[in-house]
Amino acid sequence: MKLKQLRFGLAMTMDNIAEHLRDLKKLSMGNVSFGVTNDNKSADRNIDCSKASGVSAGANVEFAVTHTLGRIPLTFFGHTDNGGVLYKSSTAWTKTQIFLKSTVGAANYQVFIV
Repeated sequence: MKLKQLRFGLAMTMDNIAEHLRDLKKLSMGNVSFGVTNDNKSADRNIDCSKASGVSAGANVEFAVTHTLGRIPLTFFGHTDNGGVLYKSSTAWTKTQIFLKSTVGAANYQVFIV
């Protein structure tokens, strides 16, 4: 579920506030979702994030991961299929890419960028 933005002003009614509070209750009861697929098109996704997957470069070699946030991300989390650890490289992140390294080369990875 997506939380509707509550707009304050002349159109604000008790019904609008009640609907907003019901939505907040649903979210706080475990209905927060990154989506059920590995792409960025899941209709049930209600967290501002970008998902990405790929293969890392060599061990401790920087690689770029493209995201769709339209802003500089705060952080990422993810995993590899071979025990490698993903970590942030020293290159500054942008509105379209983050730059990571992996402790093991040629690691298949999946990340959530927030």
